[in-house]
Amino acid sequence: MEYSELLVEKVGRVGVLTLNRPPKNSFSKKLLKEMLTVLEEFEKDDDVRTVFLKSTGEHFSRGADADDIKKALAGQVEDIKESFAELGGALVEKIDNYPKSTIVAARGRCIGGSTAVFNAFDIRIVGESFYIKDGDIYYGTVGSWGMSSLRLPIWIGRNRIMDYMFLNEGFTGRQAYELGIASKVVADELVDEVGMHYAQKMSTAAPLAVKHFKECVRKALYGATIEEARVFELDVAEKIMKTEDAKAGLSAVIRGEQAEFQGK
Repeated sequence: MEYSELLVEKVGRVGVLTLNRPPKNSFSKKLLKEMLTVLEEFEKDDDVRTVFLKSTGEHFSRGADADDIKKALAGQVEDIKESFAELGGALVEKIDNYPKSTIVAARGRCIGGSTAVFNAFDIRIVGESFYIKDGDIYYGTVGSWGMSSLRLPIWIGRNRIMDYMFLNEGFTGRQAYELGIASKVVADELVDEVGMHYAQKMSTAAPLAVKHFKECVRKALYGATIEEARVFELDVAEKIMKTEDAKAGLSAVIRGEQAEFQGK
């Protein structure tokens, strides 16, 4: 499939998506649908172990596309029938529940709806120029993509999410790191390089272990008691220990080597 708002490639076992709508890289409905389609394709591709998102231009993304918002507010008939809330929510849900490891690298502005997509990734590398701001309540709205008022309070805590939304000052890369939003802060010129470095590292992990580890984390985060989560963890661990990858990985550790996992 050809994509008009994304650049898509595979680098080794890393599936790379690049936002390609400079200078704003705004999230149009078309871009959201393209991302959902690519993620589906990469999920089915056994050669892809990690998904890496980055962007062209100076800014990661200035948020939802203004033209699409105007059309929606005017009640115009659109080619893409789903609402921003439906598409954005589906994308965040897809990334959060993705069975493979995910990483995003961002510099410059990360505004509005793009913050939900950014925060959904497992690992988040940002540059010194990174600036994140999600001002929904000051726009007269409440987030509808399942992030700022749903997942982020669980992930970073009540007080931090209140600071994030109510202060509405925007946060630099360093401040985002202190909030627990960014994983690492690096020089702008190194953002993509560092992102790819960690994407390639993550792609060497055992696929089944990655998938089930993420399931255990979601179980612990989203409503299970510690006892329920523990039972789930033990069941998963027992299943994984019987895989060929577990046997190969433990044998390699004893030898002081890195195993080549087959996903079996």
